[in-house]
Amino acid sequence: MNKIFSFISLVRLNKPIGIFLLLWPTLWALWLLSNGVPNLRVLGIFVLGVILTRSLGCAINDLVDRKIDAKVSRTKNRPLALKLISIHEAFYLIIILVIFSLVLVFQLNIYAIKIASIALILIILYPFTKRFLPIPQAFLGITFGFSILMVSVSVQSQITLEAWLLFVANAFWVLAYDTHYAVADMKDDMKIKIKSAPLTFGKATMKIIASCYLVAFSILILIGILSNYSFVYFIFLFIAFSIALNVWKKCILLESTANFNAFISNNYVGFLIFVGFLSQS
Repeated sequence: MNKIFSFISLVRLNKPIGIFLLLWPTLWALWLLSNGVPNLRVLGIFVLGVILTRSLGCAINDLVDRKIDAKVSRTKNRPLALKLISIHEAFYLIIILVIFSLVLVFQLNIYAIKIASIALILIILYPFTKRFLPIPQAFLGITFGFSILMVSVSVQSQITLEAWLLFVANAFWVLAYDTHYAVADMKDDMKIKIKSAPLTFGKATMKIIASCYLVAFSILILIGILSNYSFVYFIFLFIAFSIALNVWKKCILLESTANFNAFISNNYVGFLIFVGFLSQS
């Protein structure tokens, strides 16, 4: 049982917040690009795909970062850092997750398969970006957006203007909430010389987070206008933005608890945006 729990912990199934943060933009895209009536088969493929992809990303990240995680207070109890799972066992699990992911993606068209191939490369590269990119959270935002592009080619057989706009909006949203998350690790990151957005932005971190929220929601408003959405959509956007702004106001640089709570609160932000899209069905 301990080994099973270690595997569950490795892929973070015991912490589903990451699944939801990846799922909401995927659902936004499905409802937006399917005119509010997504195909149930395609919906099922993408929901399962999100779970598998997030699990795969966590396993790869922890395998690459196992030595670093052992030195960071927040991550020192992860299975690979504690050596509760061997490197070989983690690698076998990654192979299994890749196989299941491929089975799913091959149910989609050739365009989606090509985009998924690029996404897999980005997922593998992400853990390494913390060594050389000044803002790895931006790379994560781009990587997370590939599900939107996959939805677009699966539903429309092309990447539409709305899909690109949603892709950019999501990238800025991810940069905002993941920078909140990174604040919790700032002190440890400085010690072990890992790069992150808060370390790069310094005292401007909170202002840049606010700017990212503003850009993301401005684009979401533009999408609503281009799609001729009713006022209900914009009401839900306003509520979602109010929550994001409220938790942002409570944050102080280097204060980890408030920033972590802001990260968690973005699950509700993503959900409310989805309800906005859902209201136009």
